[in-house]
Amino acid sequence: MKANSILKSTIILTFATFVIKALGLIKQSVLAAYCGATKETDAFFIATGILTQLCVVIFSAISISLLTIHTNTLVKEGREKSNELMNGVLRIFLPISLGISLIFFLGAPVAAKIFAPAYEGDELEILARYIRIMSCAFVMWCYYLIVNVILETDKRFLSGRGQAFFQNVFIILGTIFLYQKYGIQVLTYGFLLSGLAECVLVTWCARKELKFIFRKISIASETKELMKLSIPLIIGNAIYEINDIVDKQISTGLGSGNVSYLTYGGTVNEIVTGGVVSAVSVVLFSHFATWVAEGNSDQVKDSILNVLECLSLVIFPIMVTCILAGDQMVAILYGRGNFNAEDVSYTYGVVVGYAVGFVFQAMRANLIRAFYAFQDTKRPMINGALAIGLNIILSIVLSRLIGVAGIAVATSSAMLVSTILLIKDVKHFLPDFSLRGIAGELGKGLLAASMDAMVLYGLRQILHGNLYLSFVTEGIIVVITYIFILLLLKSRWATDVTRRILNKVNPKNR
Repeated sequence: MKANSILKSTIILTFATFVIKALGLIKQSVLAAYCGATKETDAFFIATGILTQLCVVIFSAISISLLTIHTNTLVKEGREKSNELMNGVLRIFLPISLGISLIFFLGAPVAAKIFAPAYEGDELEILARYIRIMSCAFVMWCYYLIVNVILETDKRFLSGRGQAFFQNVFIILGTIFLYQKYGIQVLTYGFLLSGLAECVLVTWCARKELKFIFRKISIASETKELMKLSIPLIIGNAIYEINDIVDKQISTGLGSGNVSYLTYGGTVNEIVTGGVVSAVSVVLFSHFATWVAEGNSDQVKDSILNVLECLSLVIFPIMVTCILAGDQMVAILYGRGNFNAEDVSYTYGVVVGYAVGFVFQAMRANLIRAFYAFQDTKRPMINGALAIGLNIILSIVLSRLIGVAGIAVATSSAMLVSTILLIKDVKHFLPDFSLRGIAGELGKGLLAASMDAMVLYGLRQILHGNLYLSFVTEGIIVVITYIFILLLLKSRWATDVTRRILNKVNPKNR
């Protein structure tokens, strides 16, 4: 029953995430066509990207730690006590978020110089203005990420994806109808409006569980435990944020437009890591927390191995397509209006750089959730520090050799190192954990992907017609060929998927 619940939740959330990511692609495509890759788009992506990530750095760390505590409180002490916990946490962190907002509002020029040291004059002034507009995002992100813990504890995940949906819709509409008159600045308000809409949404969805309390609440022990868990996680997330800031700093030094290339190319990376991986990890983390509270560690171990196997086998053909046909993908998504052939070429390099690390990002995202479920945030923090240190060094070196694509390659390399270290460290909680049980399936997947790559390369030499038709044809053949090769190799995953599909098409086969 639990397995069916996890599968159902994952499928629903994955579908919803793909819809949102599709809107995200449309958003980026519209931005590229209307706005191109300029110093204004660079400033927009820096301000909205870094400040949004800072919001997530601080308050997703709080929400991740809070979910395990809230789950334990709900299971052992009931809804009334868990409601007191949520009210107490909001009372503590909403004033903190307001203080952070004031710091960025008043210190916008200083923040702009830190985020983009290569900027001067008008560029710096534009970025500071966007940072000042975005500064109040901290309050909204704090509120909705904390309240969303209630929904995720109850295994309701869709509402937490609302902010991304609202953001995409508002920016698409703002770009089409308001950009020509008001410029990029108006789009920053789209970000803020999406945060406000998400606050309203999660409040409405949690209205039966969240009752605001105005009397004195005593949650000293829970607060102490929350801070104990959250501080290492915040530090770890901050390290990643420093890495992102460094990446953007490096890209600003490569010339105008390179921040935009990194962002546009990163969108394809987000489809895979956000559309598939994030949806799975969000669902599993909630269940991990419950299993750990119940003392069922074996269920955690088995679920991680199953997920790593399935995600890797799904990602292999996507990785092949991005590497060998990523130029077509970028041309389809962005190659129009003010986005020229040179812009497509630079963005394609970023797509390839991220694609080689898809599998490692998928593994890391799910492994790290196991640590959080066991209320260990220190090991992920140390792991992140080592990986990000490597990432920064490689970004500096590789960007000088191959330009902005080197920054993406550095990220993928760091994810590889991080994943290896996490596999070693997770044995502290799951002593029997080993990839040997899925090594055979992963080997078959790699072999199938290699043969698939040769097929795709051959297709690229033959198909020279309509860009859209060629890409769709290549994609269909890649998927069919990959599954066919896996079936020839007697992959249990491919056999199981095929059987499930046939059973759905013809229930008499059951």
